[in-house]
Amino acid sequence: MTEAFNARPDFGLEHARWITRPVASHREWERIAVEADVVIESGGAALLFGVRDERNYYGIELIAEQDAAILVEVEDGVRRELARAEAAAMAASPVAVSIRIERGGEYCSLHLNGRKALTVPAPSLKPGTIGFRTGSGQTAVIRKLRVFDEDGRALYVNRFYDPSAVQFSAGNVDSSGSGLRLGENTFSLCESPVPVDSPLFRKSFELEGEVVRAIASVYALGWYELRLNGHKADARVLAPANSPYERRLLYDTYDVTSAVRQGGNAIGLWLGNGYNLNYSRWGWKWKRDKAVIASLEIRFADGRAERIVTDETWRTSDSALLLNDIYDGETYDARREPIGWDTFGFEAESWRQASLAQPPEGRLEPNSQPGVFAWEPLAPVRVLHPREGAAVYDFGQNIAGWARIETVGSAGSRVELRYSELIDEAGNIDPWTNRNAAATDVYVLSGSGTESYEPRFTYHGFRYVEVTGDAELLDVQAVPIHADVRETGRFSCSDERLTRLQSNIRWSFLNNLVSIPTDCCQRDERTPCLMDSAVVEEAAIHNFDMRLYYRKWLGDIDDSLTNPDWSGDKVTLPWHLYWYYGDVEALERHYGAMSSYIDHLAEKWPEGIAEEGFGDWCPPNEDGWENYFGEVAIVNTSLYYHQASVVSKAAGALGRREDEAKYARHAESVRQAFLKRFYQGEGVFGSGSQTAQLMPLAYGMAPDSEKEAAAARLAAVIEAKGGHLDTGIYGTRYLMDVLADHGRIDLAYAILKKDEYPGFGWQIAQGATTLWEQWSFKGGMHSHDHAMFGGIGASFYTRLGGIRPLAPGYERIEIRPCPPVGLEWAEARIDTVRGTIVSAWRREGGRLILDVEIPEGVSAVVHLPFGTAASPDPIGHGVEVGAGRYRF
Repeated sequence: MTEAFNARPDFGLEHARWITRPVASHREWERIAVEADVVIESGGAALLFGVRDERNYYGIELIAEQDAAILVEVEDGVRRELARAEAAAMAASPVAVSIRIERGGEYCSLHLNGRKALTVPAPSLKPGTIGFRTGSGQTAVIRKLRVFDEDGRALYVNRFYDPSAVQFSAGNVDSSGSGLRLGENTFSLCESPVPVDSPLFRKSFELEGEVVRAIASVYALGWYELRLNGHKADARVLAPANSPYERRLLYDTYDVTSAVRQGGNAIGLWLGNGYNLNYSRWGWKWKRDKAVIASLEIRFADGRAERIVTDETWRTSDSALLLNDIYDGETYDARREPIGWDTFGFEAESWRQASLAQPPEGRLEPNSQPGVFAWEPLAPVRVLHPREGAAVYDFGQNIAGWARIETVGSAGSRVELRYSELIDEAGNIDPWTNRNAAATDVYVLSGSGTESYEPRFTYHGFRYVEVTGDAELLDVQAVPIHADVRETGRFSCSDERLTRLQSNIRWSFLNNLVSIPTDCCQRDERTPCLMDSAVVEEAAIHNFDMRLYYRKWLGDIDDSLTNPDWSGDKVTLPWHLYWYYGDVEALERHYGAMSSYIDHLAEKWPEGIAEEGFGDWCPPNEDGWENYFGEVAIVNTSLYYHQASVVSKAAGALGRREDEAKYARHAESVRQAFLKRFYQGEGVFGSGSQTAQLMPLAYGMAPDSEKEAAAARLAAVIEAKGGHLDTGIYGTRYLMDVLADHGRIDLAYAILKKDEYPGFGWQIAQGATTLWEQWSFKGGMHSHDHAMFGGIGASFYTRLGGIRPLAPGYERIEIRPCPPVGLEWAEARIDTVRGTIVSAWRREGGRLILDVEIPEGVSAVVHLPFGTAASPDPIGHGVEVGAGRYRF
């Protein structure tokens, strides 16, 4: 197609078609292997295959009272036993049994818990789908189901995470959050399995004339990789961005001018599963089959334009990826790699014609968020050999990403990579924090000499990689991946522990910055967690350029309507973008969502007290779900007040005077309700816990006359805990701010220095290189890479460094450092939208020296942290300065 070039970003996609590939019906499954993890709660259960209907199928019956596994055929409702094998003791319910049925051309084999139990001739087994059955007195939970073809390629995987995507005719998702629960006398048939393959799509084309510009636009239901003439379009990984797909589909654009040429060209698209139905039920995911839409817009020197779009003329085939899953990892068989499939001369006659796909529900929008990239790899710092045939590589740093290997061996030899954050005493990997994520990549060699491999459609959270297999490993590296957010803040100081904590905070931010701010990066979760994001956003902004990243996030969460500790993120984040970047557009765009949310809270909580939510999530606790919540009403009502105040300020910034007054009155009514409910007198709020004291002081809710008493009470309860913190994510966020602002910076610093549990120092003493989900080492809910406790990192810049904006976009600032006793020096440096601001102080010869750097266009007031005769500010009123460098 040749026509005038149009620069609209969605122009090409308007003319493209959604395409997919033909898929064989699950009712034709014949030579397959079926795996299932079955928890028998009573009596037994049966895994069915070759199912035509309820009266015609084959099955493996697990009979608990007989400790037997029986291969049966049911024909026209008549049951016939084909073979029987002993099974592990199943009478003591519940009992977990791992089943694998291999149905080949001539034989049918059964494996139980990894051991072959029986093999029988089966030349005449009929094709069909799969299912489960329970009889009278039988109940069971199916934890995981996988179906493979005879080449080992995954056809179907179901973890049974999501009640809205069960895909079976009977049964419900278990209350534990995963597994298909089957009551007695249940026949459950697989009805609409979503394929989990990794298809390739390609198209050849020829161009006449000099190309001056070529722009590709792509979106896929499934992660994709765009390739042109034998190369990736750019270094982005794990595209497209995760978003609420029923509302918005964020397509990517690529400048591929240098990749196309006169003459023959080829464009390729490689799809993986990404955020498919096996992604957590708490995340945004695709609940349908993969599909892709793409356009390549080409402009020539003579003014002509040509467009290559996805349609039925594309060809498709299987890739060398046999298995790909966000949690479980990849299996890549290099012997099956179609060499040159993305080049012009490739012979694709055997490939199938692509088929048209039903367009998805959401609206295509351009993605302006920074992409996710792979970064500089890490080399191992040591190698452990905990057992024969296994090597465990320690990379010295917990990251999100994958391993990159070089290996050599014969065709069919394998390298298996297993990932973990922890190791045991013998040096074996300990996958505790992975929970149900298998976190395993397998590479099958082609035998073509030195071979390189790294995954493309999965990622893991790890410090350690266990390598096993029969190929020779030449090299292994750890590849971090995260969104391309530029470092804009740097904090350093004389205390190695505090410097390590700053590093841990930064790594935890980055490891959880894919296209959404995730809660964690290692277990079967990695979901868009608004609370975890909200509490660390100021710290993230002080360390990285987050403006475009958070703009996209705001579009994702605009419709959230839960409690202040969760949905309040959509109120405070636009204000942060305005306050720190001067982003008025973000404030204007989201003001409606901000104000309507406060109206929603007013309707939900007419008395002004927000009673529900997570509260001060994960304070030090003895484990157990109910112990993870902390000071729910105090935290959520404080946040409600703060968020109403933010809407009032936003209205003022936008010139909405009536709204400014309205929400200011509303905020004051919430504050009065809070004081009436929680203020006990003598500076005590609520239970008098650390968090109960911190929240009203942090948000200015305490009466002026009671602030010092409240701060004294806070110091007292900290001392009562032996000088340790006793806070969750919100209390920890404001711990240093409140103590510093009330003259107790020494106490805040002492808390951070402590090596005993609970505290950051204790985690660092245990070898932590990222932040943990709990203060403890292990628990029922635990990851070792959670950013949510990183909110205190903002205080390193605003209190220890003392850099604080007094006007949007740092147009006017305050420098007010708070040097604690025992800290010899500290430096904070922030690259703002107006230039670099520096605050650096050090103790030298009994004096405190403060160096300040102010960029052009910024005015500052410097409050000196000392009042000596040599100081120009002996009573702390502040020194007014303009752009320049100063020493005090």
